Parts: sequence; structure tokens; C-alpha cells
Amino acid sequence: MTAGDGTLDPFDAFREDVDVRATGRGSGLRTGGAADGERSVAVVGGAMAGLAAAHAFSRLDWDVELYERQSFDEKRVNCGEAMTDVTRIPLEKTPENGFANDTPIFEVQVFTGDVDDRELAGTGRFPASRAYVTDRALVERAWAARLREDGVDVRENTGVSKADFDALCERHDLVVDATGQPSLASKIEGTTAEYAGAMTALNADVEGDFSDLYPDSRIVFENYLGYSWVFPKSESRANVGIGWAQDRQPESYMAAFEAACERNDWPVPTREQANVYTIPRGPSLDPERTWLPDRGVVRVGDAAGIANRFTGKGISQAIESSYLAAVHADADVLEAYPDALYARLRDEYRLAYVVRGALEDGRPDILSGVMEAVSGIDVEDVDRNPRKAFARLARHPVLVANMLGSKPMLQRAWRAWTNDWEFRHLEDASAR
Repeated sequence: MTAGDGTLDPFDAFREDVDVRATGRGSGLRTGGAADGERSVAVVGGAMAGLAAAHAFSRLDWDVELYERQSFDEKRVNCGEAMTDVTRIPLEKTPENGFANDTPIFEVQVFTGDVDDRELAGTGRFPASRAYVTDRALVERAWAARLREDGVDVRENTGVSKADFDALCERHDLVVDATGQPSLASKIEGTTAEYAGAMTALNADVEGDFSDLYPDSRIVFENYLGYSWVFPKSESRANVGIGWAQDRQPESYMAAFEAACERNDWPVPTREQANVYTIPRGPSLDPERTWLPDRGVVRVGDAAGIANRFTGKGISQAIESSYLAAVHADADVLEAYPDALYARLRDEYRLAYVVRGALEDGRPDILSGVMEAVSGIDVEDVDRNPRKAFARLARHPVLVANMLGSKPMLQRAWRAWTNDWEFRHLEDASAR
């Protein structure tokens, strides 16, 4: 099957590369479904993960209902506007569809010293062959319109209550929970404490002079547990933002955001322009909890707790999880989805956890060394194909020795390779 421009649809291309295997535990799919023998799915949440799930199931000829609590014409979504792999989005990459800047480079600057007396320690430059800085609201609006054209029942301005969610579980063969972290499924079960680890971010769409940077993008690490960024959409408009680890937040989010913009000579947004988000870092949920056979619910995207734990990046991960869930559901082997999803993300988690340790331990010098060592790798490959980054690090034995010479970082490396993640240590972990 092909997309509208004659090329292979990105979901169909993804599907061809997935090796679906059953575990023998049984999928737990419902048997009611739609009329005429079709299988039906309700997708709850109309952001990127939900749109991807609706698209994938539609391509598989399921009867699809998509529920979004807001209007696609009015949504103000500007978190995740730098999308590092847009090839899996089935839209023409035009400004009208929200693809503003085909950014060629992500530049990463690392500073030592405190924010009042900082010194540039190093810079990494990462090609971005598949990336765009987007107007995310436009992307989601265009994708929702495409879904309607494909026969998906898109129900915007339709919130789903706990009772509604239970009714959807009874009425459909499957429910896809794409509601973010904590997910609606967790709220219904009273297990919201089963998630561990998140970032808090503020960002805004601002106007100013970005001609010195455009079309490149920039991320700035300033020796606190987080980073700031500027993603130009044109020479005169950009998404600027800042994020922190949830356990080390500033006294005032907005004051810290304003100060970061002033330090970096970016336009300072007003409070009305700024949006605040909570971004999970993966794996923040037991992978086995991504599929709930007793309810017939599968979690994708942030609801599955899979965003990158170092950068908070999660758009490509969200789309991948939705496509992967659809492939397994269609083959009636959803019991294999948790392991398949975790296997695809495991190396990314490990690299991000170890590198994040340089910030947690106050070692921007190590972080700078890592960025310079892996500079030149495509920005998406740093996360999604981390073996390239590991291979580059192996060529810098002094840097590796410095990393392993830090006891906290050595402990972190051990935890990463033994899959000893935070969710295993939650006092209020959900009942299995």
C-alpha cells in the first residue's frame, strides 16, 4: 500500500521490518468488535502517539475511533516541535502541514561553571537528515484531517472519563491508551505511582532575530540538571525552552526560563506565551505494564513511559511504540509487545542513563567530552542507534576512564546494564 504521493506508506514500511513472535501467553484481545467481522479499536488521546496508533490500525483495516479532548483547530501544543525523524509521519513535509524548518544541524553546547560565571567547555554538531522544526499543532491538525479522509472516526472535543474508558474497553476489541503520563489506565486502577522519573519543561513560540543560527538548532547544557534550547522555525521565529529533572527544580520555573533566555540572548517570552509540560523519562514504567490483557488496553508513547531519559525526546519513540503495538495486535500477539518495545529501546535507555550521570554528578567536563566524541553522528541515530555512540566512546579511552573513575557513574553503568531501573524501587508500585 502506498501513500498519497505514490511512496510506500511509512507504517507499511515499518511493518515490513518487524519480526512478530508470540510468547504463548495469549493476547487477551476482546472478541466482540465491529460488525461484519471487523476488529475495532478505540484510541484515547489525539497527540502524536494517538495519531500514529489511529493511522496504523486504519492501514490494517481495523475500525478506528480516535478520542481527543481538545479541538485540533485550537490546540496549543508546542512541546516536541523539533522532531528528529519525520519519515514515519504520513504527511507531505510542507509548511502548511506544520513542517517549518528542515533543520540540518543540532548544535549542542556544554558550559562549565555556574550560570552566572559560565565557560564554554565544548560543542558537538549533529547532522539531522530526517529532522524538522515544526509547528506541532499544525502537524497534528493535518494528520487528524488525513485520518478522517482514511475513514477514521475522529472525535475531537470529546474527553473520556473513567466510566467512558471502561465502556470503551467493553465495546472494542482493543483500547489504545495514548493519554500521557500518568496514563488514564493508571488513574482508573489507582496506580499512578507506578511511574518513576520525569522532567518539567517550559517553552514558548517567540519572535526575534535568529538569522545567525537559522536553519540550525541549538541545545545548551549550563551545569544544572537540565538544558535549554532554541529551535528556529525561520529567521524571525523560534521555539525556545528549558527543562529540569523533576527532583531538582528551580524555585520559580518562569524566573529560571527568563534568565536562561537572557543569558543566551534569546527573546524573553511572556508568561502568557509560556507552556509547562511534564515529560517522562524512560523506562519510567515496568515494561510489562504496557499491555493490560485483563482490560484489553495497550499503552503507547508517554503513557508507556518511554521518552529518552537524557533529553526528554519522545516523538519518534511514541510513533514507533504505536506502530509496534498495531503490528502485534493485528497478529494477535500483543503479549509479545512489551518485550519487543523494550528490546528496541533498551540500548537507548542505557546510553542516556550513563550520559545523564555527568549532569547528575556535576561533571560537565565529562559531558563535554562525550558530546565532542560522538559529534558528527546523525541526531536521531545517537538515540535510536546508540551502538554508533558507544563505538565512538570506545575510541576515547581517557574519557571512558574518567567516566568509570567516578563511583556514581560506575554504579549507574552497572544499573543500566542490569536493567535495575527506578520503577523497580518505588514504594507504591502498582499491584501486579
